[in-house]
Amino acid sequence: MALSDEPIKSALVFRWTWNIVKSVDELERRLKERLFYVLRPSNDVIVATSLTNPSMIIFVLICRGDEGDLIVIQNPGGWYDEKDIIEHMPLFEKSAGIRLIWLNKEVKG
Repeated sequence: MALSDEPIKSALVFRWTWNIVKSVDELERRLKERLFYVLRPSNDVIVATSLTNPSMIIFVLICRGDEGDLIVIQNPGGWYDEKDIIEHMPLFEKSAGIRLIWLNKEVKG
């Protein structure tokens, strides 16, 4: 399978903690207010993407008490390398009102 044929271009993992927002409900509301399309498949999971079409990046936030995990998935249409995504994560962090801790050891690009 050629690289461009892969169904997922990249995936990065972060740990996060509450910052400005203090609950899953607040996090969901804040993302919607900042022009994200948000799904909440369960009480402790939020899936979000920008309202641009087609979306290139999907954010999966898994909530566990005072912290959680964030999986950032880029579809094959995305043009970012992993370094670019990491450099722009402070914007998502600010938009969401959470604090991020990057967990990946290796970065492509």
